[in-house]
Amino acid sequence: MPAKPLEISVAEEADVTLVQVSGPVDSETIEQFKDQLDAVFSKKGVHVLMDFTNLSYVNSRAIGLLMKYYRQLAFSRGRMVVFGVNKKIVRTLDLLHIGKELPVVETKEEALKKLG
Repeated sequence: MPAKPLEISVAEEADVTLVQVSGPVDSETIEQFKDQLDAVFSKKGVHVLMDFTNLSYVNSRAIGLLMKYYRQLAFSRGRMVVFGVNKKIVRTLDLLHIGKELPVVETKEEALKKLG
């Protein structure tokens, strides 16, 4: 049985960009992930909510990209908050000390408050 494909949807909600990521971000899907997110994060000062509720796997290159986007937004007065990350991925982010810089919360409501 083939692996579930990566699906990324981008929607504008008021003054926030909601990015939903479903499936794995691995060596086969990293370029799709990068191409679609480059378009989102190329806008200066954008506020982004990353919904990882259906993210099944994320590789180290994708984590590096997330940190790059986060820093890029911080420089342009934008913000990014990640929510809905499964426990395994949260543990990985904690081990890499990513959670200290990149805001990761459980729910969309918490994420919206963090952006506020």
